[in-house]
Amino acid sequence: MNRRWFVHGDDFFESSGYTAMQQLIQSGSLPKAIFAASDLLALGAIRALKEHELRVPEDIAIIGCDDIEACKYTTPRLTTIRQNKERLGILAAHMLYDLINNQSGGGSFVVEPVLIVRESCGSQLKS
Repeated sequence: MNRRWFVHGDDFFESSGYTAMQQLIQSGSLPKAIFAASDLLALGAIRALKEHELRVPEDIAIIGCDDIEACKYTTPRLTTIRQNKERLGILAAHMLYDLINNQSGGGSFVVEPVLIVRESCGSQLKS
């Protein structure tokens, strides 16, 4: 694992993804694929790659997280991880209720993510 490929942004917005990808490009060493913690970060990364004439997914694959509506309309369309936001919100509310009332909750919860394969990952995820 190459630690130089771990870049942290200031937030989860497009501008941070752009800045982080600029840092990776300037390092001179790029991975074959990027996982961004949000779709907006991924979209910023794609913008930086295009400015440097790097192609997604031919030169580098990108996957985001959130499945925002814009993913369907970008070029290339963004591969992403979809999470059930309603279920996450309900679980968070129950956990908060338990904390406020000094009750022991059910421990940890798992909300199954769904991989939405679109164009930005190329053939890397297709089997």
